[in-house]
Amino acid sequence: MSAPDPVTRPAPAAAAEPSAARARPAAGRRPVRSTTAGGSPFDPDGVVFRPVSPRLTTARLILNGCFDAVVIVVLAVLGIIVSPWFHVGTAIGAVLLVWELWLIPRQVRAMGYALAEDHLLWRKGIMFRRMSVVPYGRMQFVDTSQGRLAHRLGIAEVKLHTAAASTDATINGLPVEEAENLRRILSERGEQRMAGL
Repeated sequence: MSAPDPVTRPAPAAAAEPSAARARPAAGRRPVRSTTAGGSPFDPDGVVFRPVSPRLTTARLILNGCFDAVVIVVLAVLGIIVSPWFHVGTAIGAVLLVWELWLIPRQVRAMGYALAEDHLLWRKGIMFRRMSVVPYGRMQFVDTSQGRLAHRLGIAEVKLHTAAASTDATINGLPVEEAENLRRILSERGEQRMAGL
């Protein structure tokens, strides 16, 4: 019997990721596996990205929608009291609100993180895509945070702090249990890499 093809073996990160076995993704959240032939900077071969919670969409729409609604109302009132030219701003605000209703869900679906053997990958963006690679050994500390709206929606964010502020990363919109599990895993791996230096 011939040895298995090295290309078809599972990536070591999949076996080393304890959170995949413990935490099941919430309804509608399926890990996104790269299918791009040859890989790319934003879709590396063999890397499974875990999406953030769709509830992040709700949080962003509420925050942006409230701000846009206030601006639209203020401009509409100014258009009645001061000058009809303010109605131009009202129309622009309405167009911006509709554009955000289309854009924000797509932005949230584009977000995802993956735990590789030596580093964390975090990608986001549609028109302007970004991939952050944070080595475990460079993490100084990892914490979770949650605002009032996030608390009501049951989501939190994980912040990774490194020696260089430019390589810090914030993973938004994770279910609270998954955020805490990820914080623990990253802290353990960071300590292991620092101990090995």
